[in-house]
Amino acid sequence: MGAVKAMCMDIEEKCWDKVADVIGECEHVTEAYGKAKDIFKAENILGYIDAEMIEEGVDEMWNEFWSKYL
Repeated sequence: MGAVKAMCMDIEEKCWDKVADVIGECEHVTEAYGKAKDIFKAENILGYIDAEMIEEGVDEMWNEFWSKYL
């Protein structure tokens, strides 16, 4: 794997870790979408991962987080 791809994957992983941290702070999944997109935008990685992929990832994390409380 190339160095640039490895760097992008590391940044993506760090972004997902940050998203996981903010999921519990959100009142609604759409709020989580916005925060997640802001996290990825701050790392300047929105071209590497698109909004649809972010929403799918947030949906999965959201369901996993809130399933503990149902």
